[in-house]
Amino acid sequence: MAAEQVPLDAEEEFRLFFYSWEPQVRRYLLWLEGDRSIIEDAAQETMISAHRHWLRVRQLEKPKAWLFKVAGQRLHDAYEARLRHGITTAPQALPDRPAAHRDEYAARTDSLVLVEAVRKLPPQQAKAVTLYYFYDLKCADIADIMELATGTVKSHVHHACKALGSLLGEDDEGEELR
Repeated sequence: MAAEQVPLDAEEEFRLFFYSWEPQVRRYLLWLEGDRSIIEDAAQETMISAHRHWLRVRQLEKPKAWLFKVAGQRLHDAYEARLRHGITTAPQALPDRPAAHRDEYAARTDSLVLVEAVRKLPPQQAKAVTLYYFYDLKCADIADIMELATGTVKSHVHHACKALGSLLGEDDEGEELR
């Protein structure tokens, strides 16, 4: 499929969109995956897709929802490509880098313990709880992104919170989901 021709004013609009959302896409992917190379591939492919389809994306009512949906798809694609090529080393199997050489994504994350706990969740729960709490999206918006019923999203968030509470040694207070 050929890339759409993008007018100059749309190019400037995309540049601003890119600068605003590319770091957030990376941060979202960081919550779901620990392998930096997979995060890099998925984030890059997400933004390439956004640029390739910019004339349509910029007209969407919820371009952020489209972006997170595509990011999740590209994360899955990058992971599957690595498996097809026989690359199966889990990031946890690699030695820790010295503190002075930590990557910028880890340095920006307030709580690596929480990130690691979210990564231990089933993928659907990890996506739902990340979008709900860390991107402040409503369950209906998450349902659009994940292509699930709103009730299913609420269930994923609820179960994720219970699991995180167990993993982190905290009690779930059962807040009402929006």
